[in-house]
Amino acid sequence: MTLAKEAALDRAMAARETCGICRRRYHFVLPTSLNSCLECHDGTPADPHSYIAPPAAGHQLAA
Repeated sequence: MTLAKEAALDRAMAARETCGICRRRYHFVLPTSLNSCLECHDGTPADPHSYIAPPAAGHQLAA
C-alpha cells in the first residue's frame, strides 16, 4: 500500500468514525442511521477512552 492510498483510507475511515455534531473521532464506525454518536443522539454517555477529542478551534494539522 502506498502512502497516498493509506492517507485516502484514513480520510475515508475518519468520515465514518467522526460524529457530525460534536466532531469526536471514535475508535469504531458510527451508525449511519443516526448521523451522530449516541451521546449526541440520545445523551448516552460515551467512555472517554472510546474517542479522540476534536482539535482545538483555530488549529489544524498540515495537510
